[in-house]
Amino acid sequence: MKTLATTFFLLSAALAHAGPPAKVPSSDPDDMTARRFLTGSDFETGMTFAEVQAVISRRYADWQKTENRLPVKTKQDGAPATFVATVELKSPRAPGDSPLSDVYRLSFTSPLSGSVLYGITRDVKFSHLPKDRIATGQWVRTLSAYWGEPYAVVGPDEDKLVSAAFFFNDAGVATARGDGFCTKMFAKLDAISRNAADNTREVIGEIEKEGCHFLVEARAIVGEHDLLVRTLSRRTDVHAYVKDMDARQSRGSR
Repeated sequence: MKTLATTFFLLSAALAHAGPPAKVPSSDPDDMTARRFLTGSDFETGMTFAEVQAVISRRYADWQKTENRLPVKTKQDGAPATFVATVELKSPRAPGDSPLSDVYRLSFTSPLSGSVLYGITRDVKFSHLPKDRIATGQWVRTLSAYWGEPYAVVGPDEDKLVSAAFFFNDAGVATARGDGFCTKMFAKLDAISRNAADNTREVIGEIEKEGCHFLVEARAIVGEHDLLVRTLSRRTDVHAYVKDMDARQSRGSR
């Protein structure tokens, strides 16, 4: 675990001959390891709310669904309405099933930006049985196979949490690390989301300049024998998210 960043680098170098992706790839449905913890290809950023609902009805009908709504002013002088900001899908589970929990969280822009899917998160908790868990090395190899060398790696910390972030521009080409702007922008995004800043146009310009349009993030909590206790994987269209925040800010809807 202490050489996790080095491991990512060596694996990405071995995979460099594959060249940059035509778009930000989702996991292969035939990849049995990826199927256990990564967001699959059922949901893609840019899908409309209606398209997502159709997929849920077709493939996740037996999953528990919870919707969270937020207010938005769709007209400058109109009364606030509400829209579905997130949908949470929780996998059905019988006693003895593994994993212990498998949850999707789907995040949507407001109607001001077309109510499209901008964020896909999958949160998986594994049982205590070693046979049900994923080895850290296998996790690293799977991430590297899809996305190459991370833009940033953090951890493991005192809670045994490790995370890796990958950024891609609007063409799906991996972003050069440069001075690390893509990770520095998180503080700005947090301030915007908490109504503590109004510089959305500035952030949009920096995202476009630096190529931080898409974020792929992977987190894991490592247990005994380097086996994973829990994983979280996320794909986010950061550009779409900030543009929607800008549209909502202009209507006083944040």
